[in-house]
Amino acid sequence: MKMVPPKHAGSPKFAETPIGTGPYKFVKWDRGQSIKLALNDAYWGEKPQIKAVNYRFIEESGTRLAGLMAGEFDVITNLLPEFTGRVPKAVNIQGLEHPIIILNADGGPTKDVRVRQALNYAIDKEALAEALYEGYAQVAQGQLLSPSFFGFNKEVGPYPYDTEKARSLLKEAGAEGITVELIGTSGRWLKDREVVEAVAAMWQEVGIKAKLRIFEFNEYLNRLFDRKTRGDAIFVVSSNELLDADKSFSAYYRAGGIGSSNTDKELAALIVQARTETNMQKRASLYHQAVKRAHDQAYFAWLLNIEDIYGMTKRVEWAARVDAKIMVNEMKVK
Repeated sequence: MKMVPPKHAGSPKFAETPIGTGPYKFVKWDRGQSIKLALNDAYWGEKPQIKAVNYRFIEESGTRLAGLMAGEFDVITNLLPEFTGRVPKAVNIQGLEHPIIILNADGGPTKDVRVRQALNYAIDKEALAEALYEGYAQVAQGQLLSPSFFGFNKEVGPYPYDTEKARSLLKEAGAEGITVELIGTSGRWLKDREVVEAVAAMWQEVGIKAKLRIFEFNEYLNRLFDRKTRGDAIFVVSSNELLDADKSFSAYYRAGGIGSSNTDKELAALIVQARTETNMQKRASLYHQAVKRAHDQAYFAWLLNIEDIYGMTKRVEWAARVDAKIMVNEMKVK
């Protein structure tokens, strides 16, 4: 829970000058460039060792790496896997981020379930994990959940890589040679552009004409949250710090959810019922049914569960968190 003064929270300038109860207090926000924090002397808990914090926003991975190597930065996010051996220190943890491709189940060439299934069979997820992430990723289990999440269905697994099956389904659906528009962005998530480029190439190998479109992040978000401009397929990386299926399913699986691309009333009913079911076994069963239905209907192309990789200077001591929060009060500097 975030604790803020009610009077201040009602101010239209609250987002620009936040006040809370944390170990640090807001100093300055240079929009798009940096945020500066200073130690909160009135903090109720244990005082952090680090007295001042400067967050910098650097989109380009090479620039982040160069800054780390020069000692300009102490911690960088989204360290490319191929550079883990070059930085002073690298830490990684199996995180919560799941790259997926949302498929339009209500219109266009992906309306046919056989086409959506073919798109899944055509993706070599093991190759993505090894070639792009150098092993810092695991194949997703055909659901937007990790095994540690409540609602995970252990009976459902990934679509195997099977190009012959993909071609057979496309032929059966009369969809050979179709064009599928795939939308992505670059620089927001680890290897985001590289993933969609690789997937597009794999789709083309089975006879699909993949029309790849990479947008700047703000325009990409406009398309992600507007089904009319989302196209046939859109890449997104979803994380769920609650470790409960509801957050992911209400947003991406349930018809009407902010990232949903289906109007499946039966699936939506399972998710809505699970939100208020107090019997844990019954609730888990509802999610298991939802996972199975969404998997069979191939509402997504499930890809990976990627690890969070950070680069650090040798003077910093910090254990990466599974929820990807960068809590400076948990860090120490030698």
